[in-house]
Amino acid sequence: MPGQKSPLSLSPVGFAVFVAIAIVSRLSTPLQASATPGEILRETRPRELLTQGDPLDPPSDNPSPLQGSAGGTRFYQPPIEPPLRQIPVNNGIRGKCPIDRQIPSEPLTALMPSSGLGLTAAGNSTTFFIYLPTTSALTGEFVLQDETGTEQLYQMMVELTNTPGIIRFTVPLQELSLKSGEYYRWYFSILCDPTDRAADLFVSGWIQPMDVSPSLMADLENAATPLERAEIYGQNGFWYPTLELLADMQQSPTNFSTEAKIGWDELLSAEVVNLEFLVNQPFLECCEMENKPLPTQP
Repeated sequence: MPGQKSPLSLSPVGFAVFVAIAIVSRLSTPLQASATPGEILRETRPRELLTQGDPLDPPSDNPSPLQGSAGGTRFYQPPIEPPLRQIPVNNGIRGKCPIDRQIPSEPLTALMPSSGLGLTAAGNSTTFFIYLPTTSALTGEFVLQDETGTEQLYQMMVELTNTPGIIRFTVPLQELSLKSGEYYRWYFSILCDPTDRAADLFVSGWIQPMDVSPSLMADLENAATPLERAEIYGQNGFWYPTLELLADMQQSPTNFSTEAKIGWDELLSAEVVNLEFLVNQPFLECCEMENKPLPTQP
């Protein structure tokens, strides 16, 4: 009828309001979610053992565990400052020597943080710990190199026995003129066939000598027991002295304590170490060693 509006007809103002409502409704509709590469990388994944390969194979793509207190324990807090770059590391080798009949239940493994990097006190000797699987191979070899791998600084030959367990050997780093704060790479190899070094089983990692501050030295000197010293070293990020002290207390008939064994288990089971399968492995009283410090290049 004349003068009446159709129900669908809108005034200019009403039309503008309708359009605005439609736009807001469209913007409010949820968009389909998609994971960004960064979000995918932030997903946690279980640590995988690296297989035998080139010693310069990159580490797994897990985030670096060097995050201060994250994943640490009272006996080990990783250094807050991470390395400047990804560091090559090879540990937990699955495989066997050709002369062995079967693959051992536990792989050749270095006792070190899962990052592959361990700090030690500059100017002191350092003890390394290696889990040896059952093998008929007779010889092992430890080699220390500079960061680039172009200079070999130290070599040690180890006589093996066909017994699984943890061996220890001490390297006189104080005699090698290592620089505080520098990275040094090391390898431990089982010589499956001394005439064919390509058949070696090996683990590799990094060590960084660091100066002990006067305040830390005072805390260490005031510690009442070796267990307290181990805890102080560990809380300051020094992996190798902590590991050595806890091992010493387990092997010593006078200093052994249940708390030391608990500390050892706690250390190896920490998220940033992930070696809980080694907590009950025996220490081997074995292995004659031939030290071979090498002359440094002029």
